[in-house]
Amino acid sequence: MTISRRIALVCMTPTTDANELGDMDLPSYGIRRILASLVNDPALKGATVELIDLEHSDADAYVEAIESLQPDLIGMSAYVWSTATLIEVARHIKKRRPSCMIVFGGPSARTAVFDLPCYPDPVECVDAIVSREGEVTFNQIARLDELTRTGLESIGGLDLPANNGWQNTGPRTPITRLDDIPSPYQLDLMRRESVAYLETYRGCPLSCTFCEWGASDSSTTVFSTEYLLREFEAYSRHQVPAVFLVDAGLNLNTKGFRNLYEAESQVGFLKSTGLWCEVYPSHVQDEHIQFLSEIGPSYLGIGLQSLDPDVLKLHQRPFNRATFESAVKQLSQVAETEVQIIFGLPGDSPEGFRRTLDFARSLPVAVRAYHCLVLPDALMTRGQPEWEMQFDPLTLEMQSCRGWSARELTSMRSRMTEAALASGGRAGDYWWFFPRLN
Repeated sequence: MTISRRIALVCMTPTTDANELGDMDLPSYGIRRILASLVNDPALKGATVELIDLEHSDADAYVEAIESLQPDLIGMSAYVWSTATLIEVARHIKKRRPSCMIVFGGPSARTAVFDLPCYPDPVECVDAIVSREGEVTFNQIARLDELTRTGLESIGGLDLPANNGWQNTGPRTPITRLDDIPSPYQLDLMRRESVAYLETYRGCPLSCTFCEWGASDSSTTVFSTEYLLREFEAYSRHQVPAVFLVDAGLNLNTKGFRNLYEAESQVGFLKSTGLWCEVYPSHVQDEHIQFLSEIGPSYLGIGLQSLDPDVLKLHQRPFNRATFESAVKQLSQVAETEVQIIFGLPGDSPEGFRRTLDFARSLPVAVRAYHCLVLPDALMTRGQPEWEMQFDPLTLEMQSCRGWSARELTSMRSRMTEAALASGGRAGDYWWFFPRLN
């Protein structure tokens, strides 16, 4: 027996900040992971599933599109850029269709976000939050005989709004074999000629307080070589122009990396397209250099964040300057490389950041600076009270904190824009890019 219901999956893919990538198509990926899981589930063959992505923050237009489907169940994919719009959409839908179940997932779907004073009472806009991997959990919700609070309470891995806070339903069902997760590429659910997203593992062994990765589910399992080969075959069918590795880092999971290396060795797919990835400098080994040398042109991001060892220690970020400089030198010889830094980190200062910027620009790479964000699984919940953080509740940009006044942060943004453009670089809303000097 199959379940017959109407399911809407809702996201808002943003335009590229400052149109950095031009006409390159970067469709939302996480929501299509959920879509693939639903359409591949035999128990849901009788369900109608539609993806709604208007790609702009028009709440009324989203409400109209959702209403036309008349769904029983809605899955909202929340990111920094979409959270405010989707919460507003959910509030309107709840008023019009109180029996429609609304479930939020994605990196900004956290109780701490819904509790921010800029948002309505959570009971007005959400029935459940999936705060970790969603493929199994959302399918369990979609398979419920009746979409009720009692049904949600029977499923692990959820946060349910209550009159006095939140009710957690306990541990989620673990994904024991990542290969069992259906691929939107292999099911032909991704747009042709769009940038491909590749996973080799999930989670991160690090726990830097400014980053959400360290709070993610830490999985000891990886996607197999055979799975990655099927992904490459699907990418080829879709004629993808580039592959974006969404892992925490190319070199932070040895088995995941070696499965990728083996798959690439068999088919040579990455030699025909660009690879974008992050690399952690202290973990660079000869095999990583060899891999990057073999696949040809790639883009690498290397996180430095701050040159100040006290700031990095404060944020649980391991750092060795000699190792870092050696890794940057090696990587810059085999790929297009940029060092990434952050201004506005608690404990840092304008003077400290300028030293970091000067050091980064002295290296044989490009440099990208970011305005510190107070992310849900990072500084928002793991920051310390003595850091005195004030941030914009909608954009999550740091406004002031220990070491940075509001005036200093505003001034730094202006200075960074001026300096980046003067160097032939670019300035976005969240980043400032400086080309390689030598």
